[in-house]
Amino acid sequence: MLSWIRNSGIAKGFLWFIILAFIATIFYSWGAGGNIGEANRTVATVNGIEIKSNEFDRAYGNIINFYRNQFRGQFSEELAAQLKLKENALDALIQNRLVLLEAEKMNLRVSDQELAESISKRPEFLRDDKFNNSLYKNFLRFSRISAKDFEENQRKNLLREKLEKIIKASTQISESEIEDAYKNESEKVKFKYVGFSKDYFKPADRPSDQEIREYFESHKSQFEVPEQIQVRYVKLTPKLVEDVIEIYEEDIQDYYKTNEAKFLIKKQYKASHILIKSDEALPFGENLSPEEKEKLLDEADEKTKIKANEILKQIREGADFGEMAKKHSADTASGNNGGSLGQFSQGLMIPEFEEALDQLKPGELGGPVKTQFGFHIILLEEVKEGRTKPLTEVQAEIKKTLKENKSRKRIRTIAKKMRRDAGAGNNLVQAAQKYKAEAKTTEFISRQTHNVPEIGNVPEFFNTAFLLAGEQLSEPVNTPEASYLLKITERKDPYIPKLNEVLSAVTQAVVEEKNKAATENQFKNLGKQLKDSNNLEKLAKKLKMTVEETPFINRSDSIPGIGNIQSIKDAVFPLKPGRTTTGESRGIYYLIQLEDREAAGPPDPDKTKKIYTRLKNEKSRIVFQEWMENIKENADILIDRTFL
Repeated sequence: MLSWIRNSGIAKGFLWFIILAFIATIFYSWGAGGNIGEANRTVATVNGIEIKSNEFDRAYGNIINFYRNQFRGQFSEELAAQLKLKENALDALIQNRLVLLEAEKMNLRVSDQELAESISKRPEFLRDDKFNNSLYKNFLRFSRISAKDFEENQRKNLLREKLEKIIKASTQISESEIEDAYKNESEKVKFKYVGFSKDYFKPADRPSDQEIREYFESHKSQFEVPEQIQVRYVKLTPKLVEDVIEIYEEDIQDYYKTNEAKFLIKKQYKASHILIKSDEALPFGENLSPEEKEKLLDEADEKTKIKANEILKQIREGADFGEMAKKHSADTASGNNGGSLGQFSQGLMIPEFEEALDQLKPGELGGPVKTQFGFHIILLEEVKEGRTKPLTEVQAEIKKTLKENKSRKRIRTIAKKMRRDAGAGNNLVQAAQKYKAEAKTTEFISRQTHNVPEIGNVPEFFNTAFLLAGEQLSEPVNTPEASYLLKITERKDPYIPKLNEVLSAVTQAVVEEKNKAATENQFKNLGKQLKDSNNLEKLAKKLKMTVEETPFINRSDSIPGIGNIQSIKDAVFPLKPGRTTTGESRGIYYLIQLEDREAAGPPDPDKTKKIYTRLKNEKSRIVFQEWMENIKENADILIDRTFL
């Protein structure tokens, strides 16, 4: 599923698809309960409006659940920190506060009629294409939300959509932008090339003694032997005490009750969709009022819905869903696969899409369903209902977890006692013997080279070691796998070695430098020869190199065999067939000759319209984000960093 999201072009930094779903969930959560009281602290204020900790926790939990579902056992707190998920959650909440405040400043309103129409059209409340009050009440009861809170949340959603439409509607696309985009997409070239590494050519002579000495004298710091230390340490692992740890039945039951959510298997869907987007080239000029722009957008939506209904009708009358997806879906990643979204967990898709799924039975068609992406025709293929694993099924797993947790706490306590028992003399060996542990000593290690097999890759251990002074004994260094106590037994200061000690390394460095210099000079000469002869095949034969050939590519394509090297594409595309150029990537030089060119030709109206729509969507997103960043920059935002 994650690969589908990436292939759809939705992932940029923090996944755009998730952001859209996440924003909708945030609005929904505003009215949904939470812990109120002294513990519900203020996480941030936005122009004086507070964001409370219960709201932040729900928002952060939504993101965490998504990543945990995707990465399964590989997900960790460290990964969450690296991805800055807490910051993303808070930033989304702040943005939504600012959007609503700006909507108020612009006197935007969502009328009761607009709200009623929006709710009455939601698929989960329809029966026989008509709003059903019983379905609506059942939904509220199941979601544990009052009608007032739900409707207020929907009003906020509509208000945000209305404001976003107005900001995006001002985006203008010029004819030159369309022409450039069409040319970039449609003009193609293919070329021949020869590639060789930047140290490919090697001088015949070996480095002389004088060259080696001179290089060493001018690059001494390159060969400095860094500070080295020898570390005495004690390693305590949970396994050392696991046998004496007892887990009682009531412990297991308490853990199960407290952490029941961990044993929830979410509902699973397998579905396909056809996404229909508006292909209307909306002529929004600066002289149009917000109401006029909104009207045009609504008209475009209505036409798109009609088109989606026509496709749905054809499928119901016997047309193949997969073939219709390939032909019509704007989501090309899934469309090329017959519309298949694969299997995904409940909560992954945006609410409108998922709510429509919940109204279907396996094998049923649904839609058109409107989301921020357009209108979706949905085919539900399979559903696996969610469930909570019973205690009998997870009892062994819980017992193992509790034993690991208690064992980890026990060894951390032992490490504290051992440090205390080492006394004023920091006698780690004697303290270890008291607890029947073994004190070991490493070989000499440095910050650059510290391969200690019994320690492995534990940055906390080595960082602590190199911060210790004299005979100092460290505080316990605790990791999920073990606890450590360390002290330095011997230290060697950094020094510059004599040439004979590093002769091999210096000689190799000189050889590499000479190879690179020789190859660079040869590359320049070959480039001149190629320019004069315009005959890559002849030159390659002389060099005993193989000529490679690309297929036709456009400016946005990655070059097969080379990669997406923009400088090479910039050099190749202006060439006339038969002409030559040179290029380079990080480690490769290229000699290039253009073979052929496919001109773009004039775009047909349908192609122009599609390019306009795509450019407008892309530019509109950028315009809205820039507008949002400007609003944030001028807002009074205070954040309690302790939550992050």
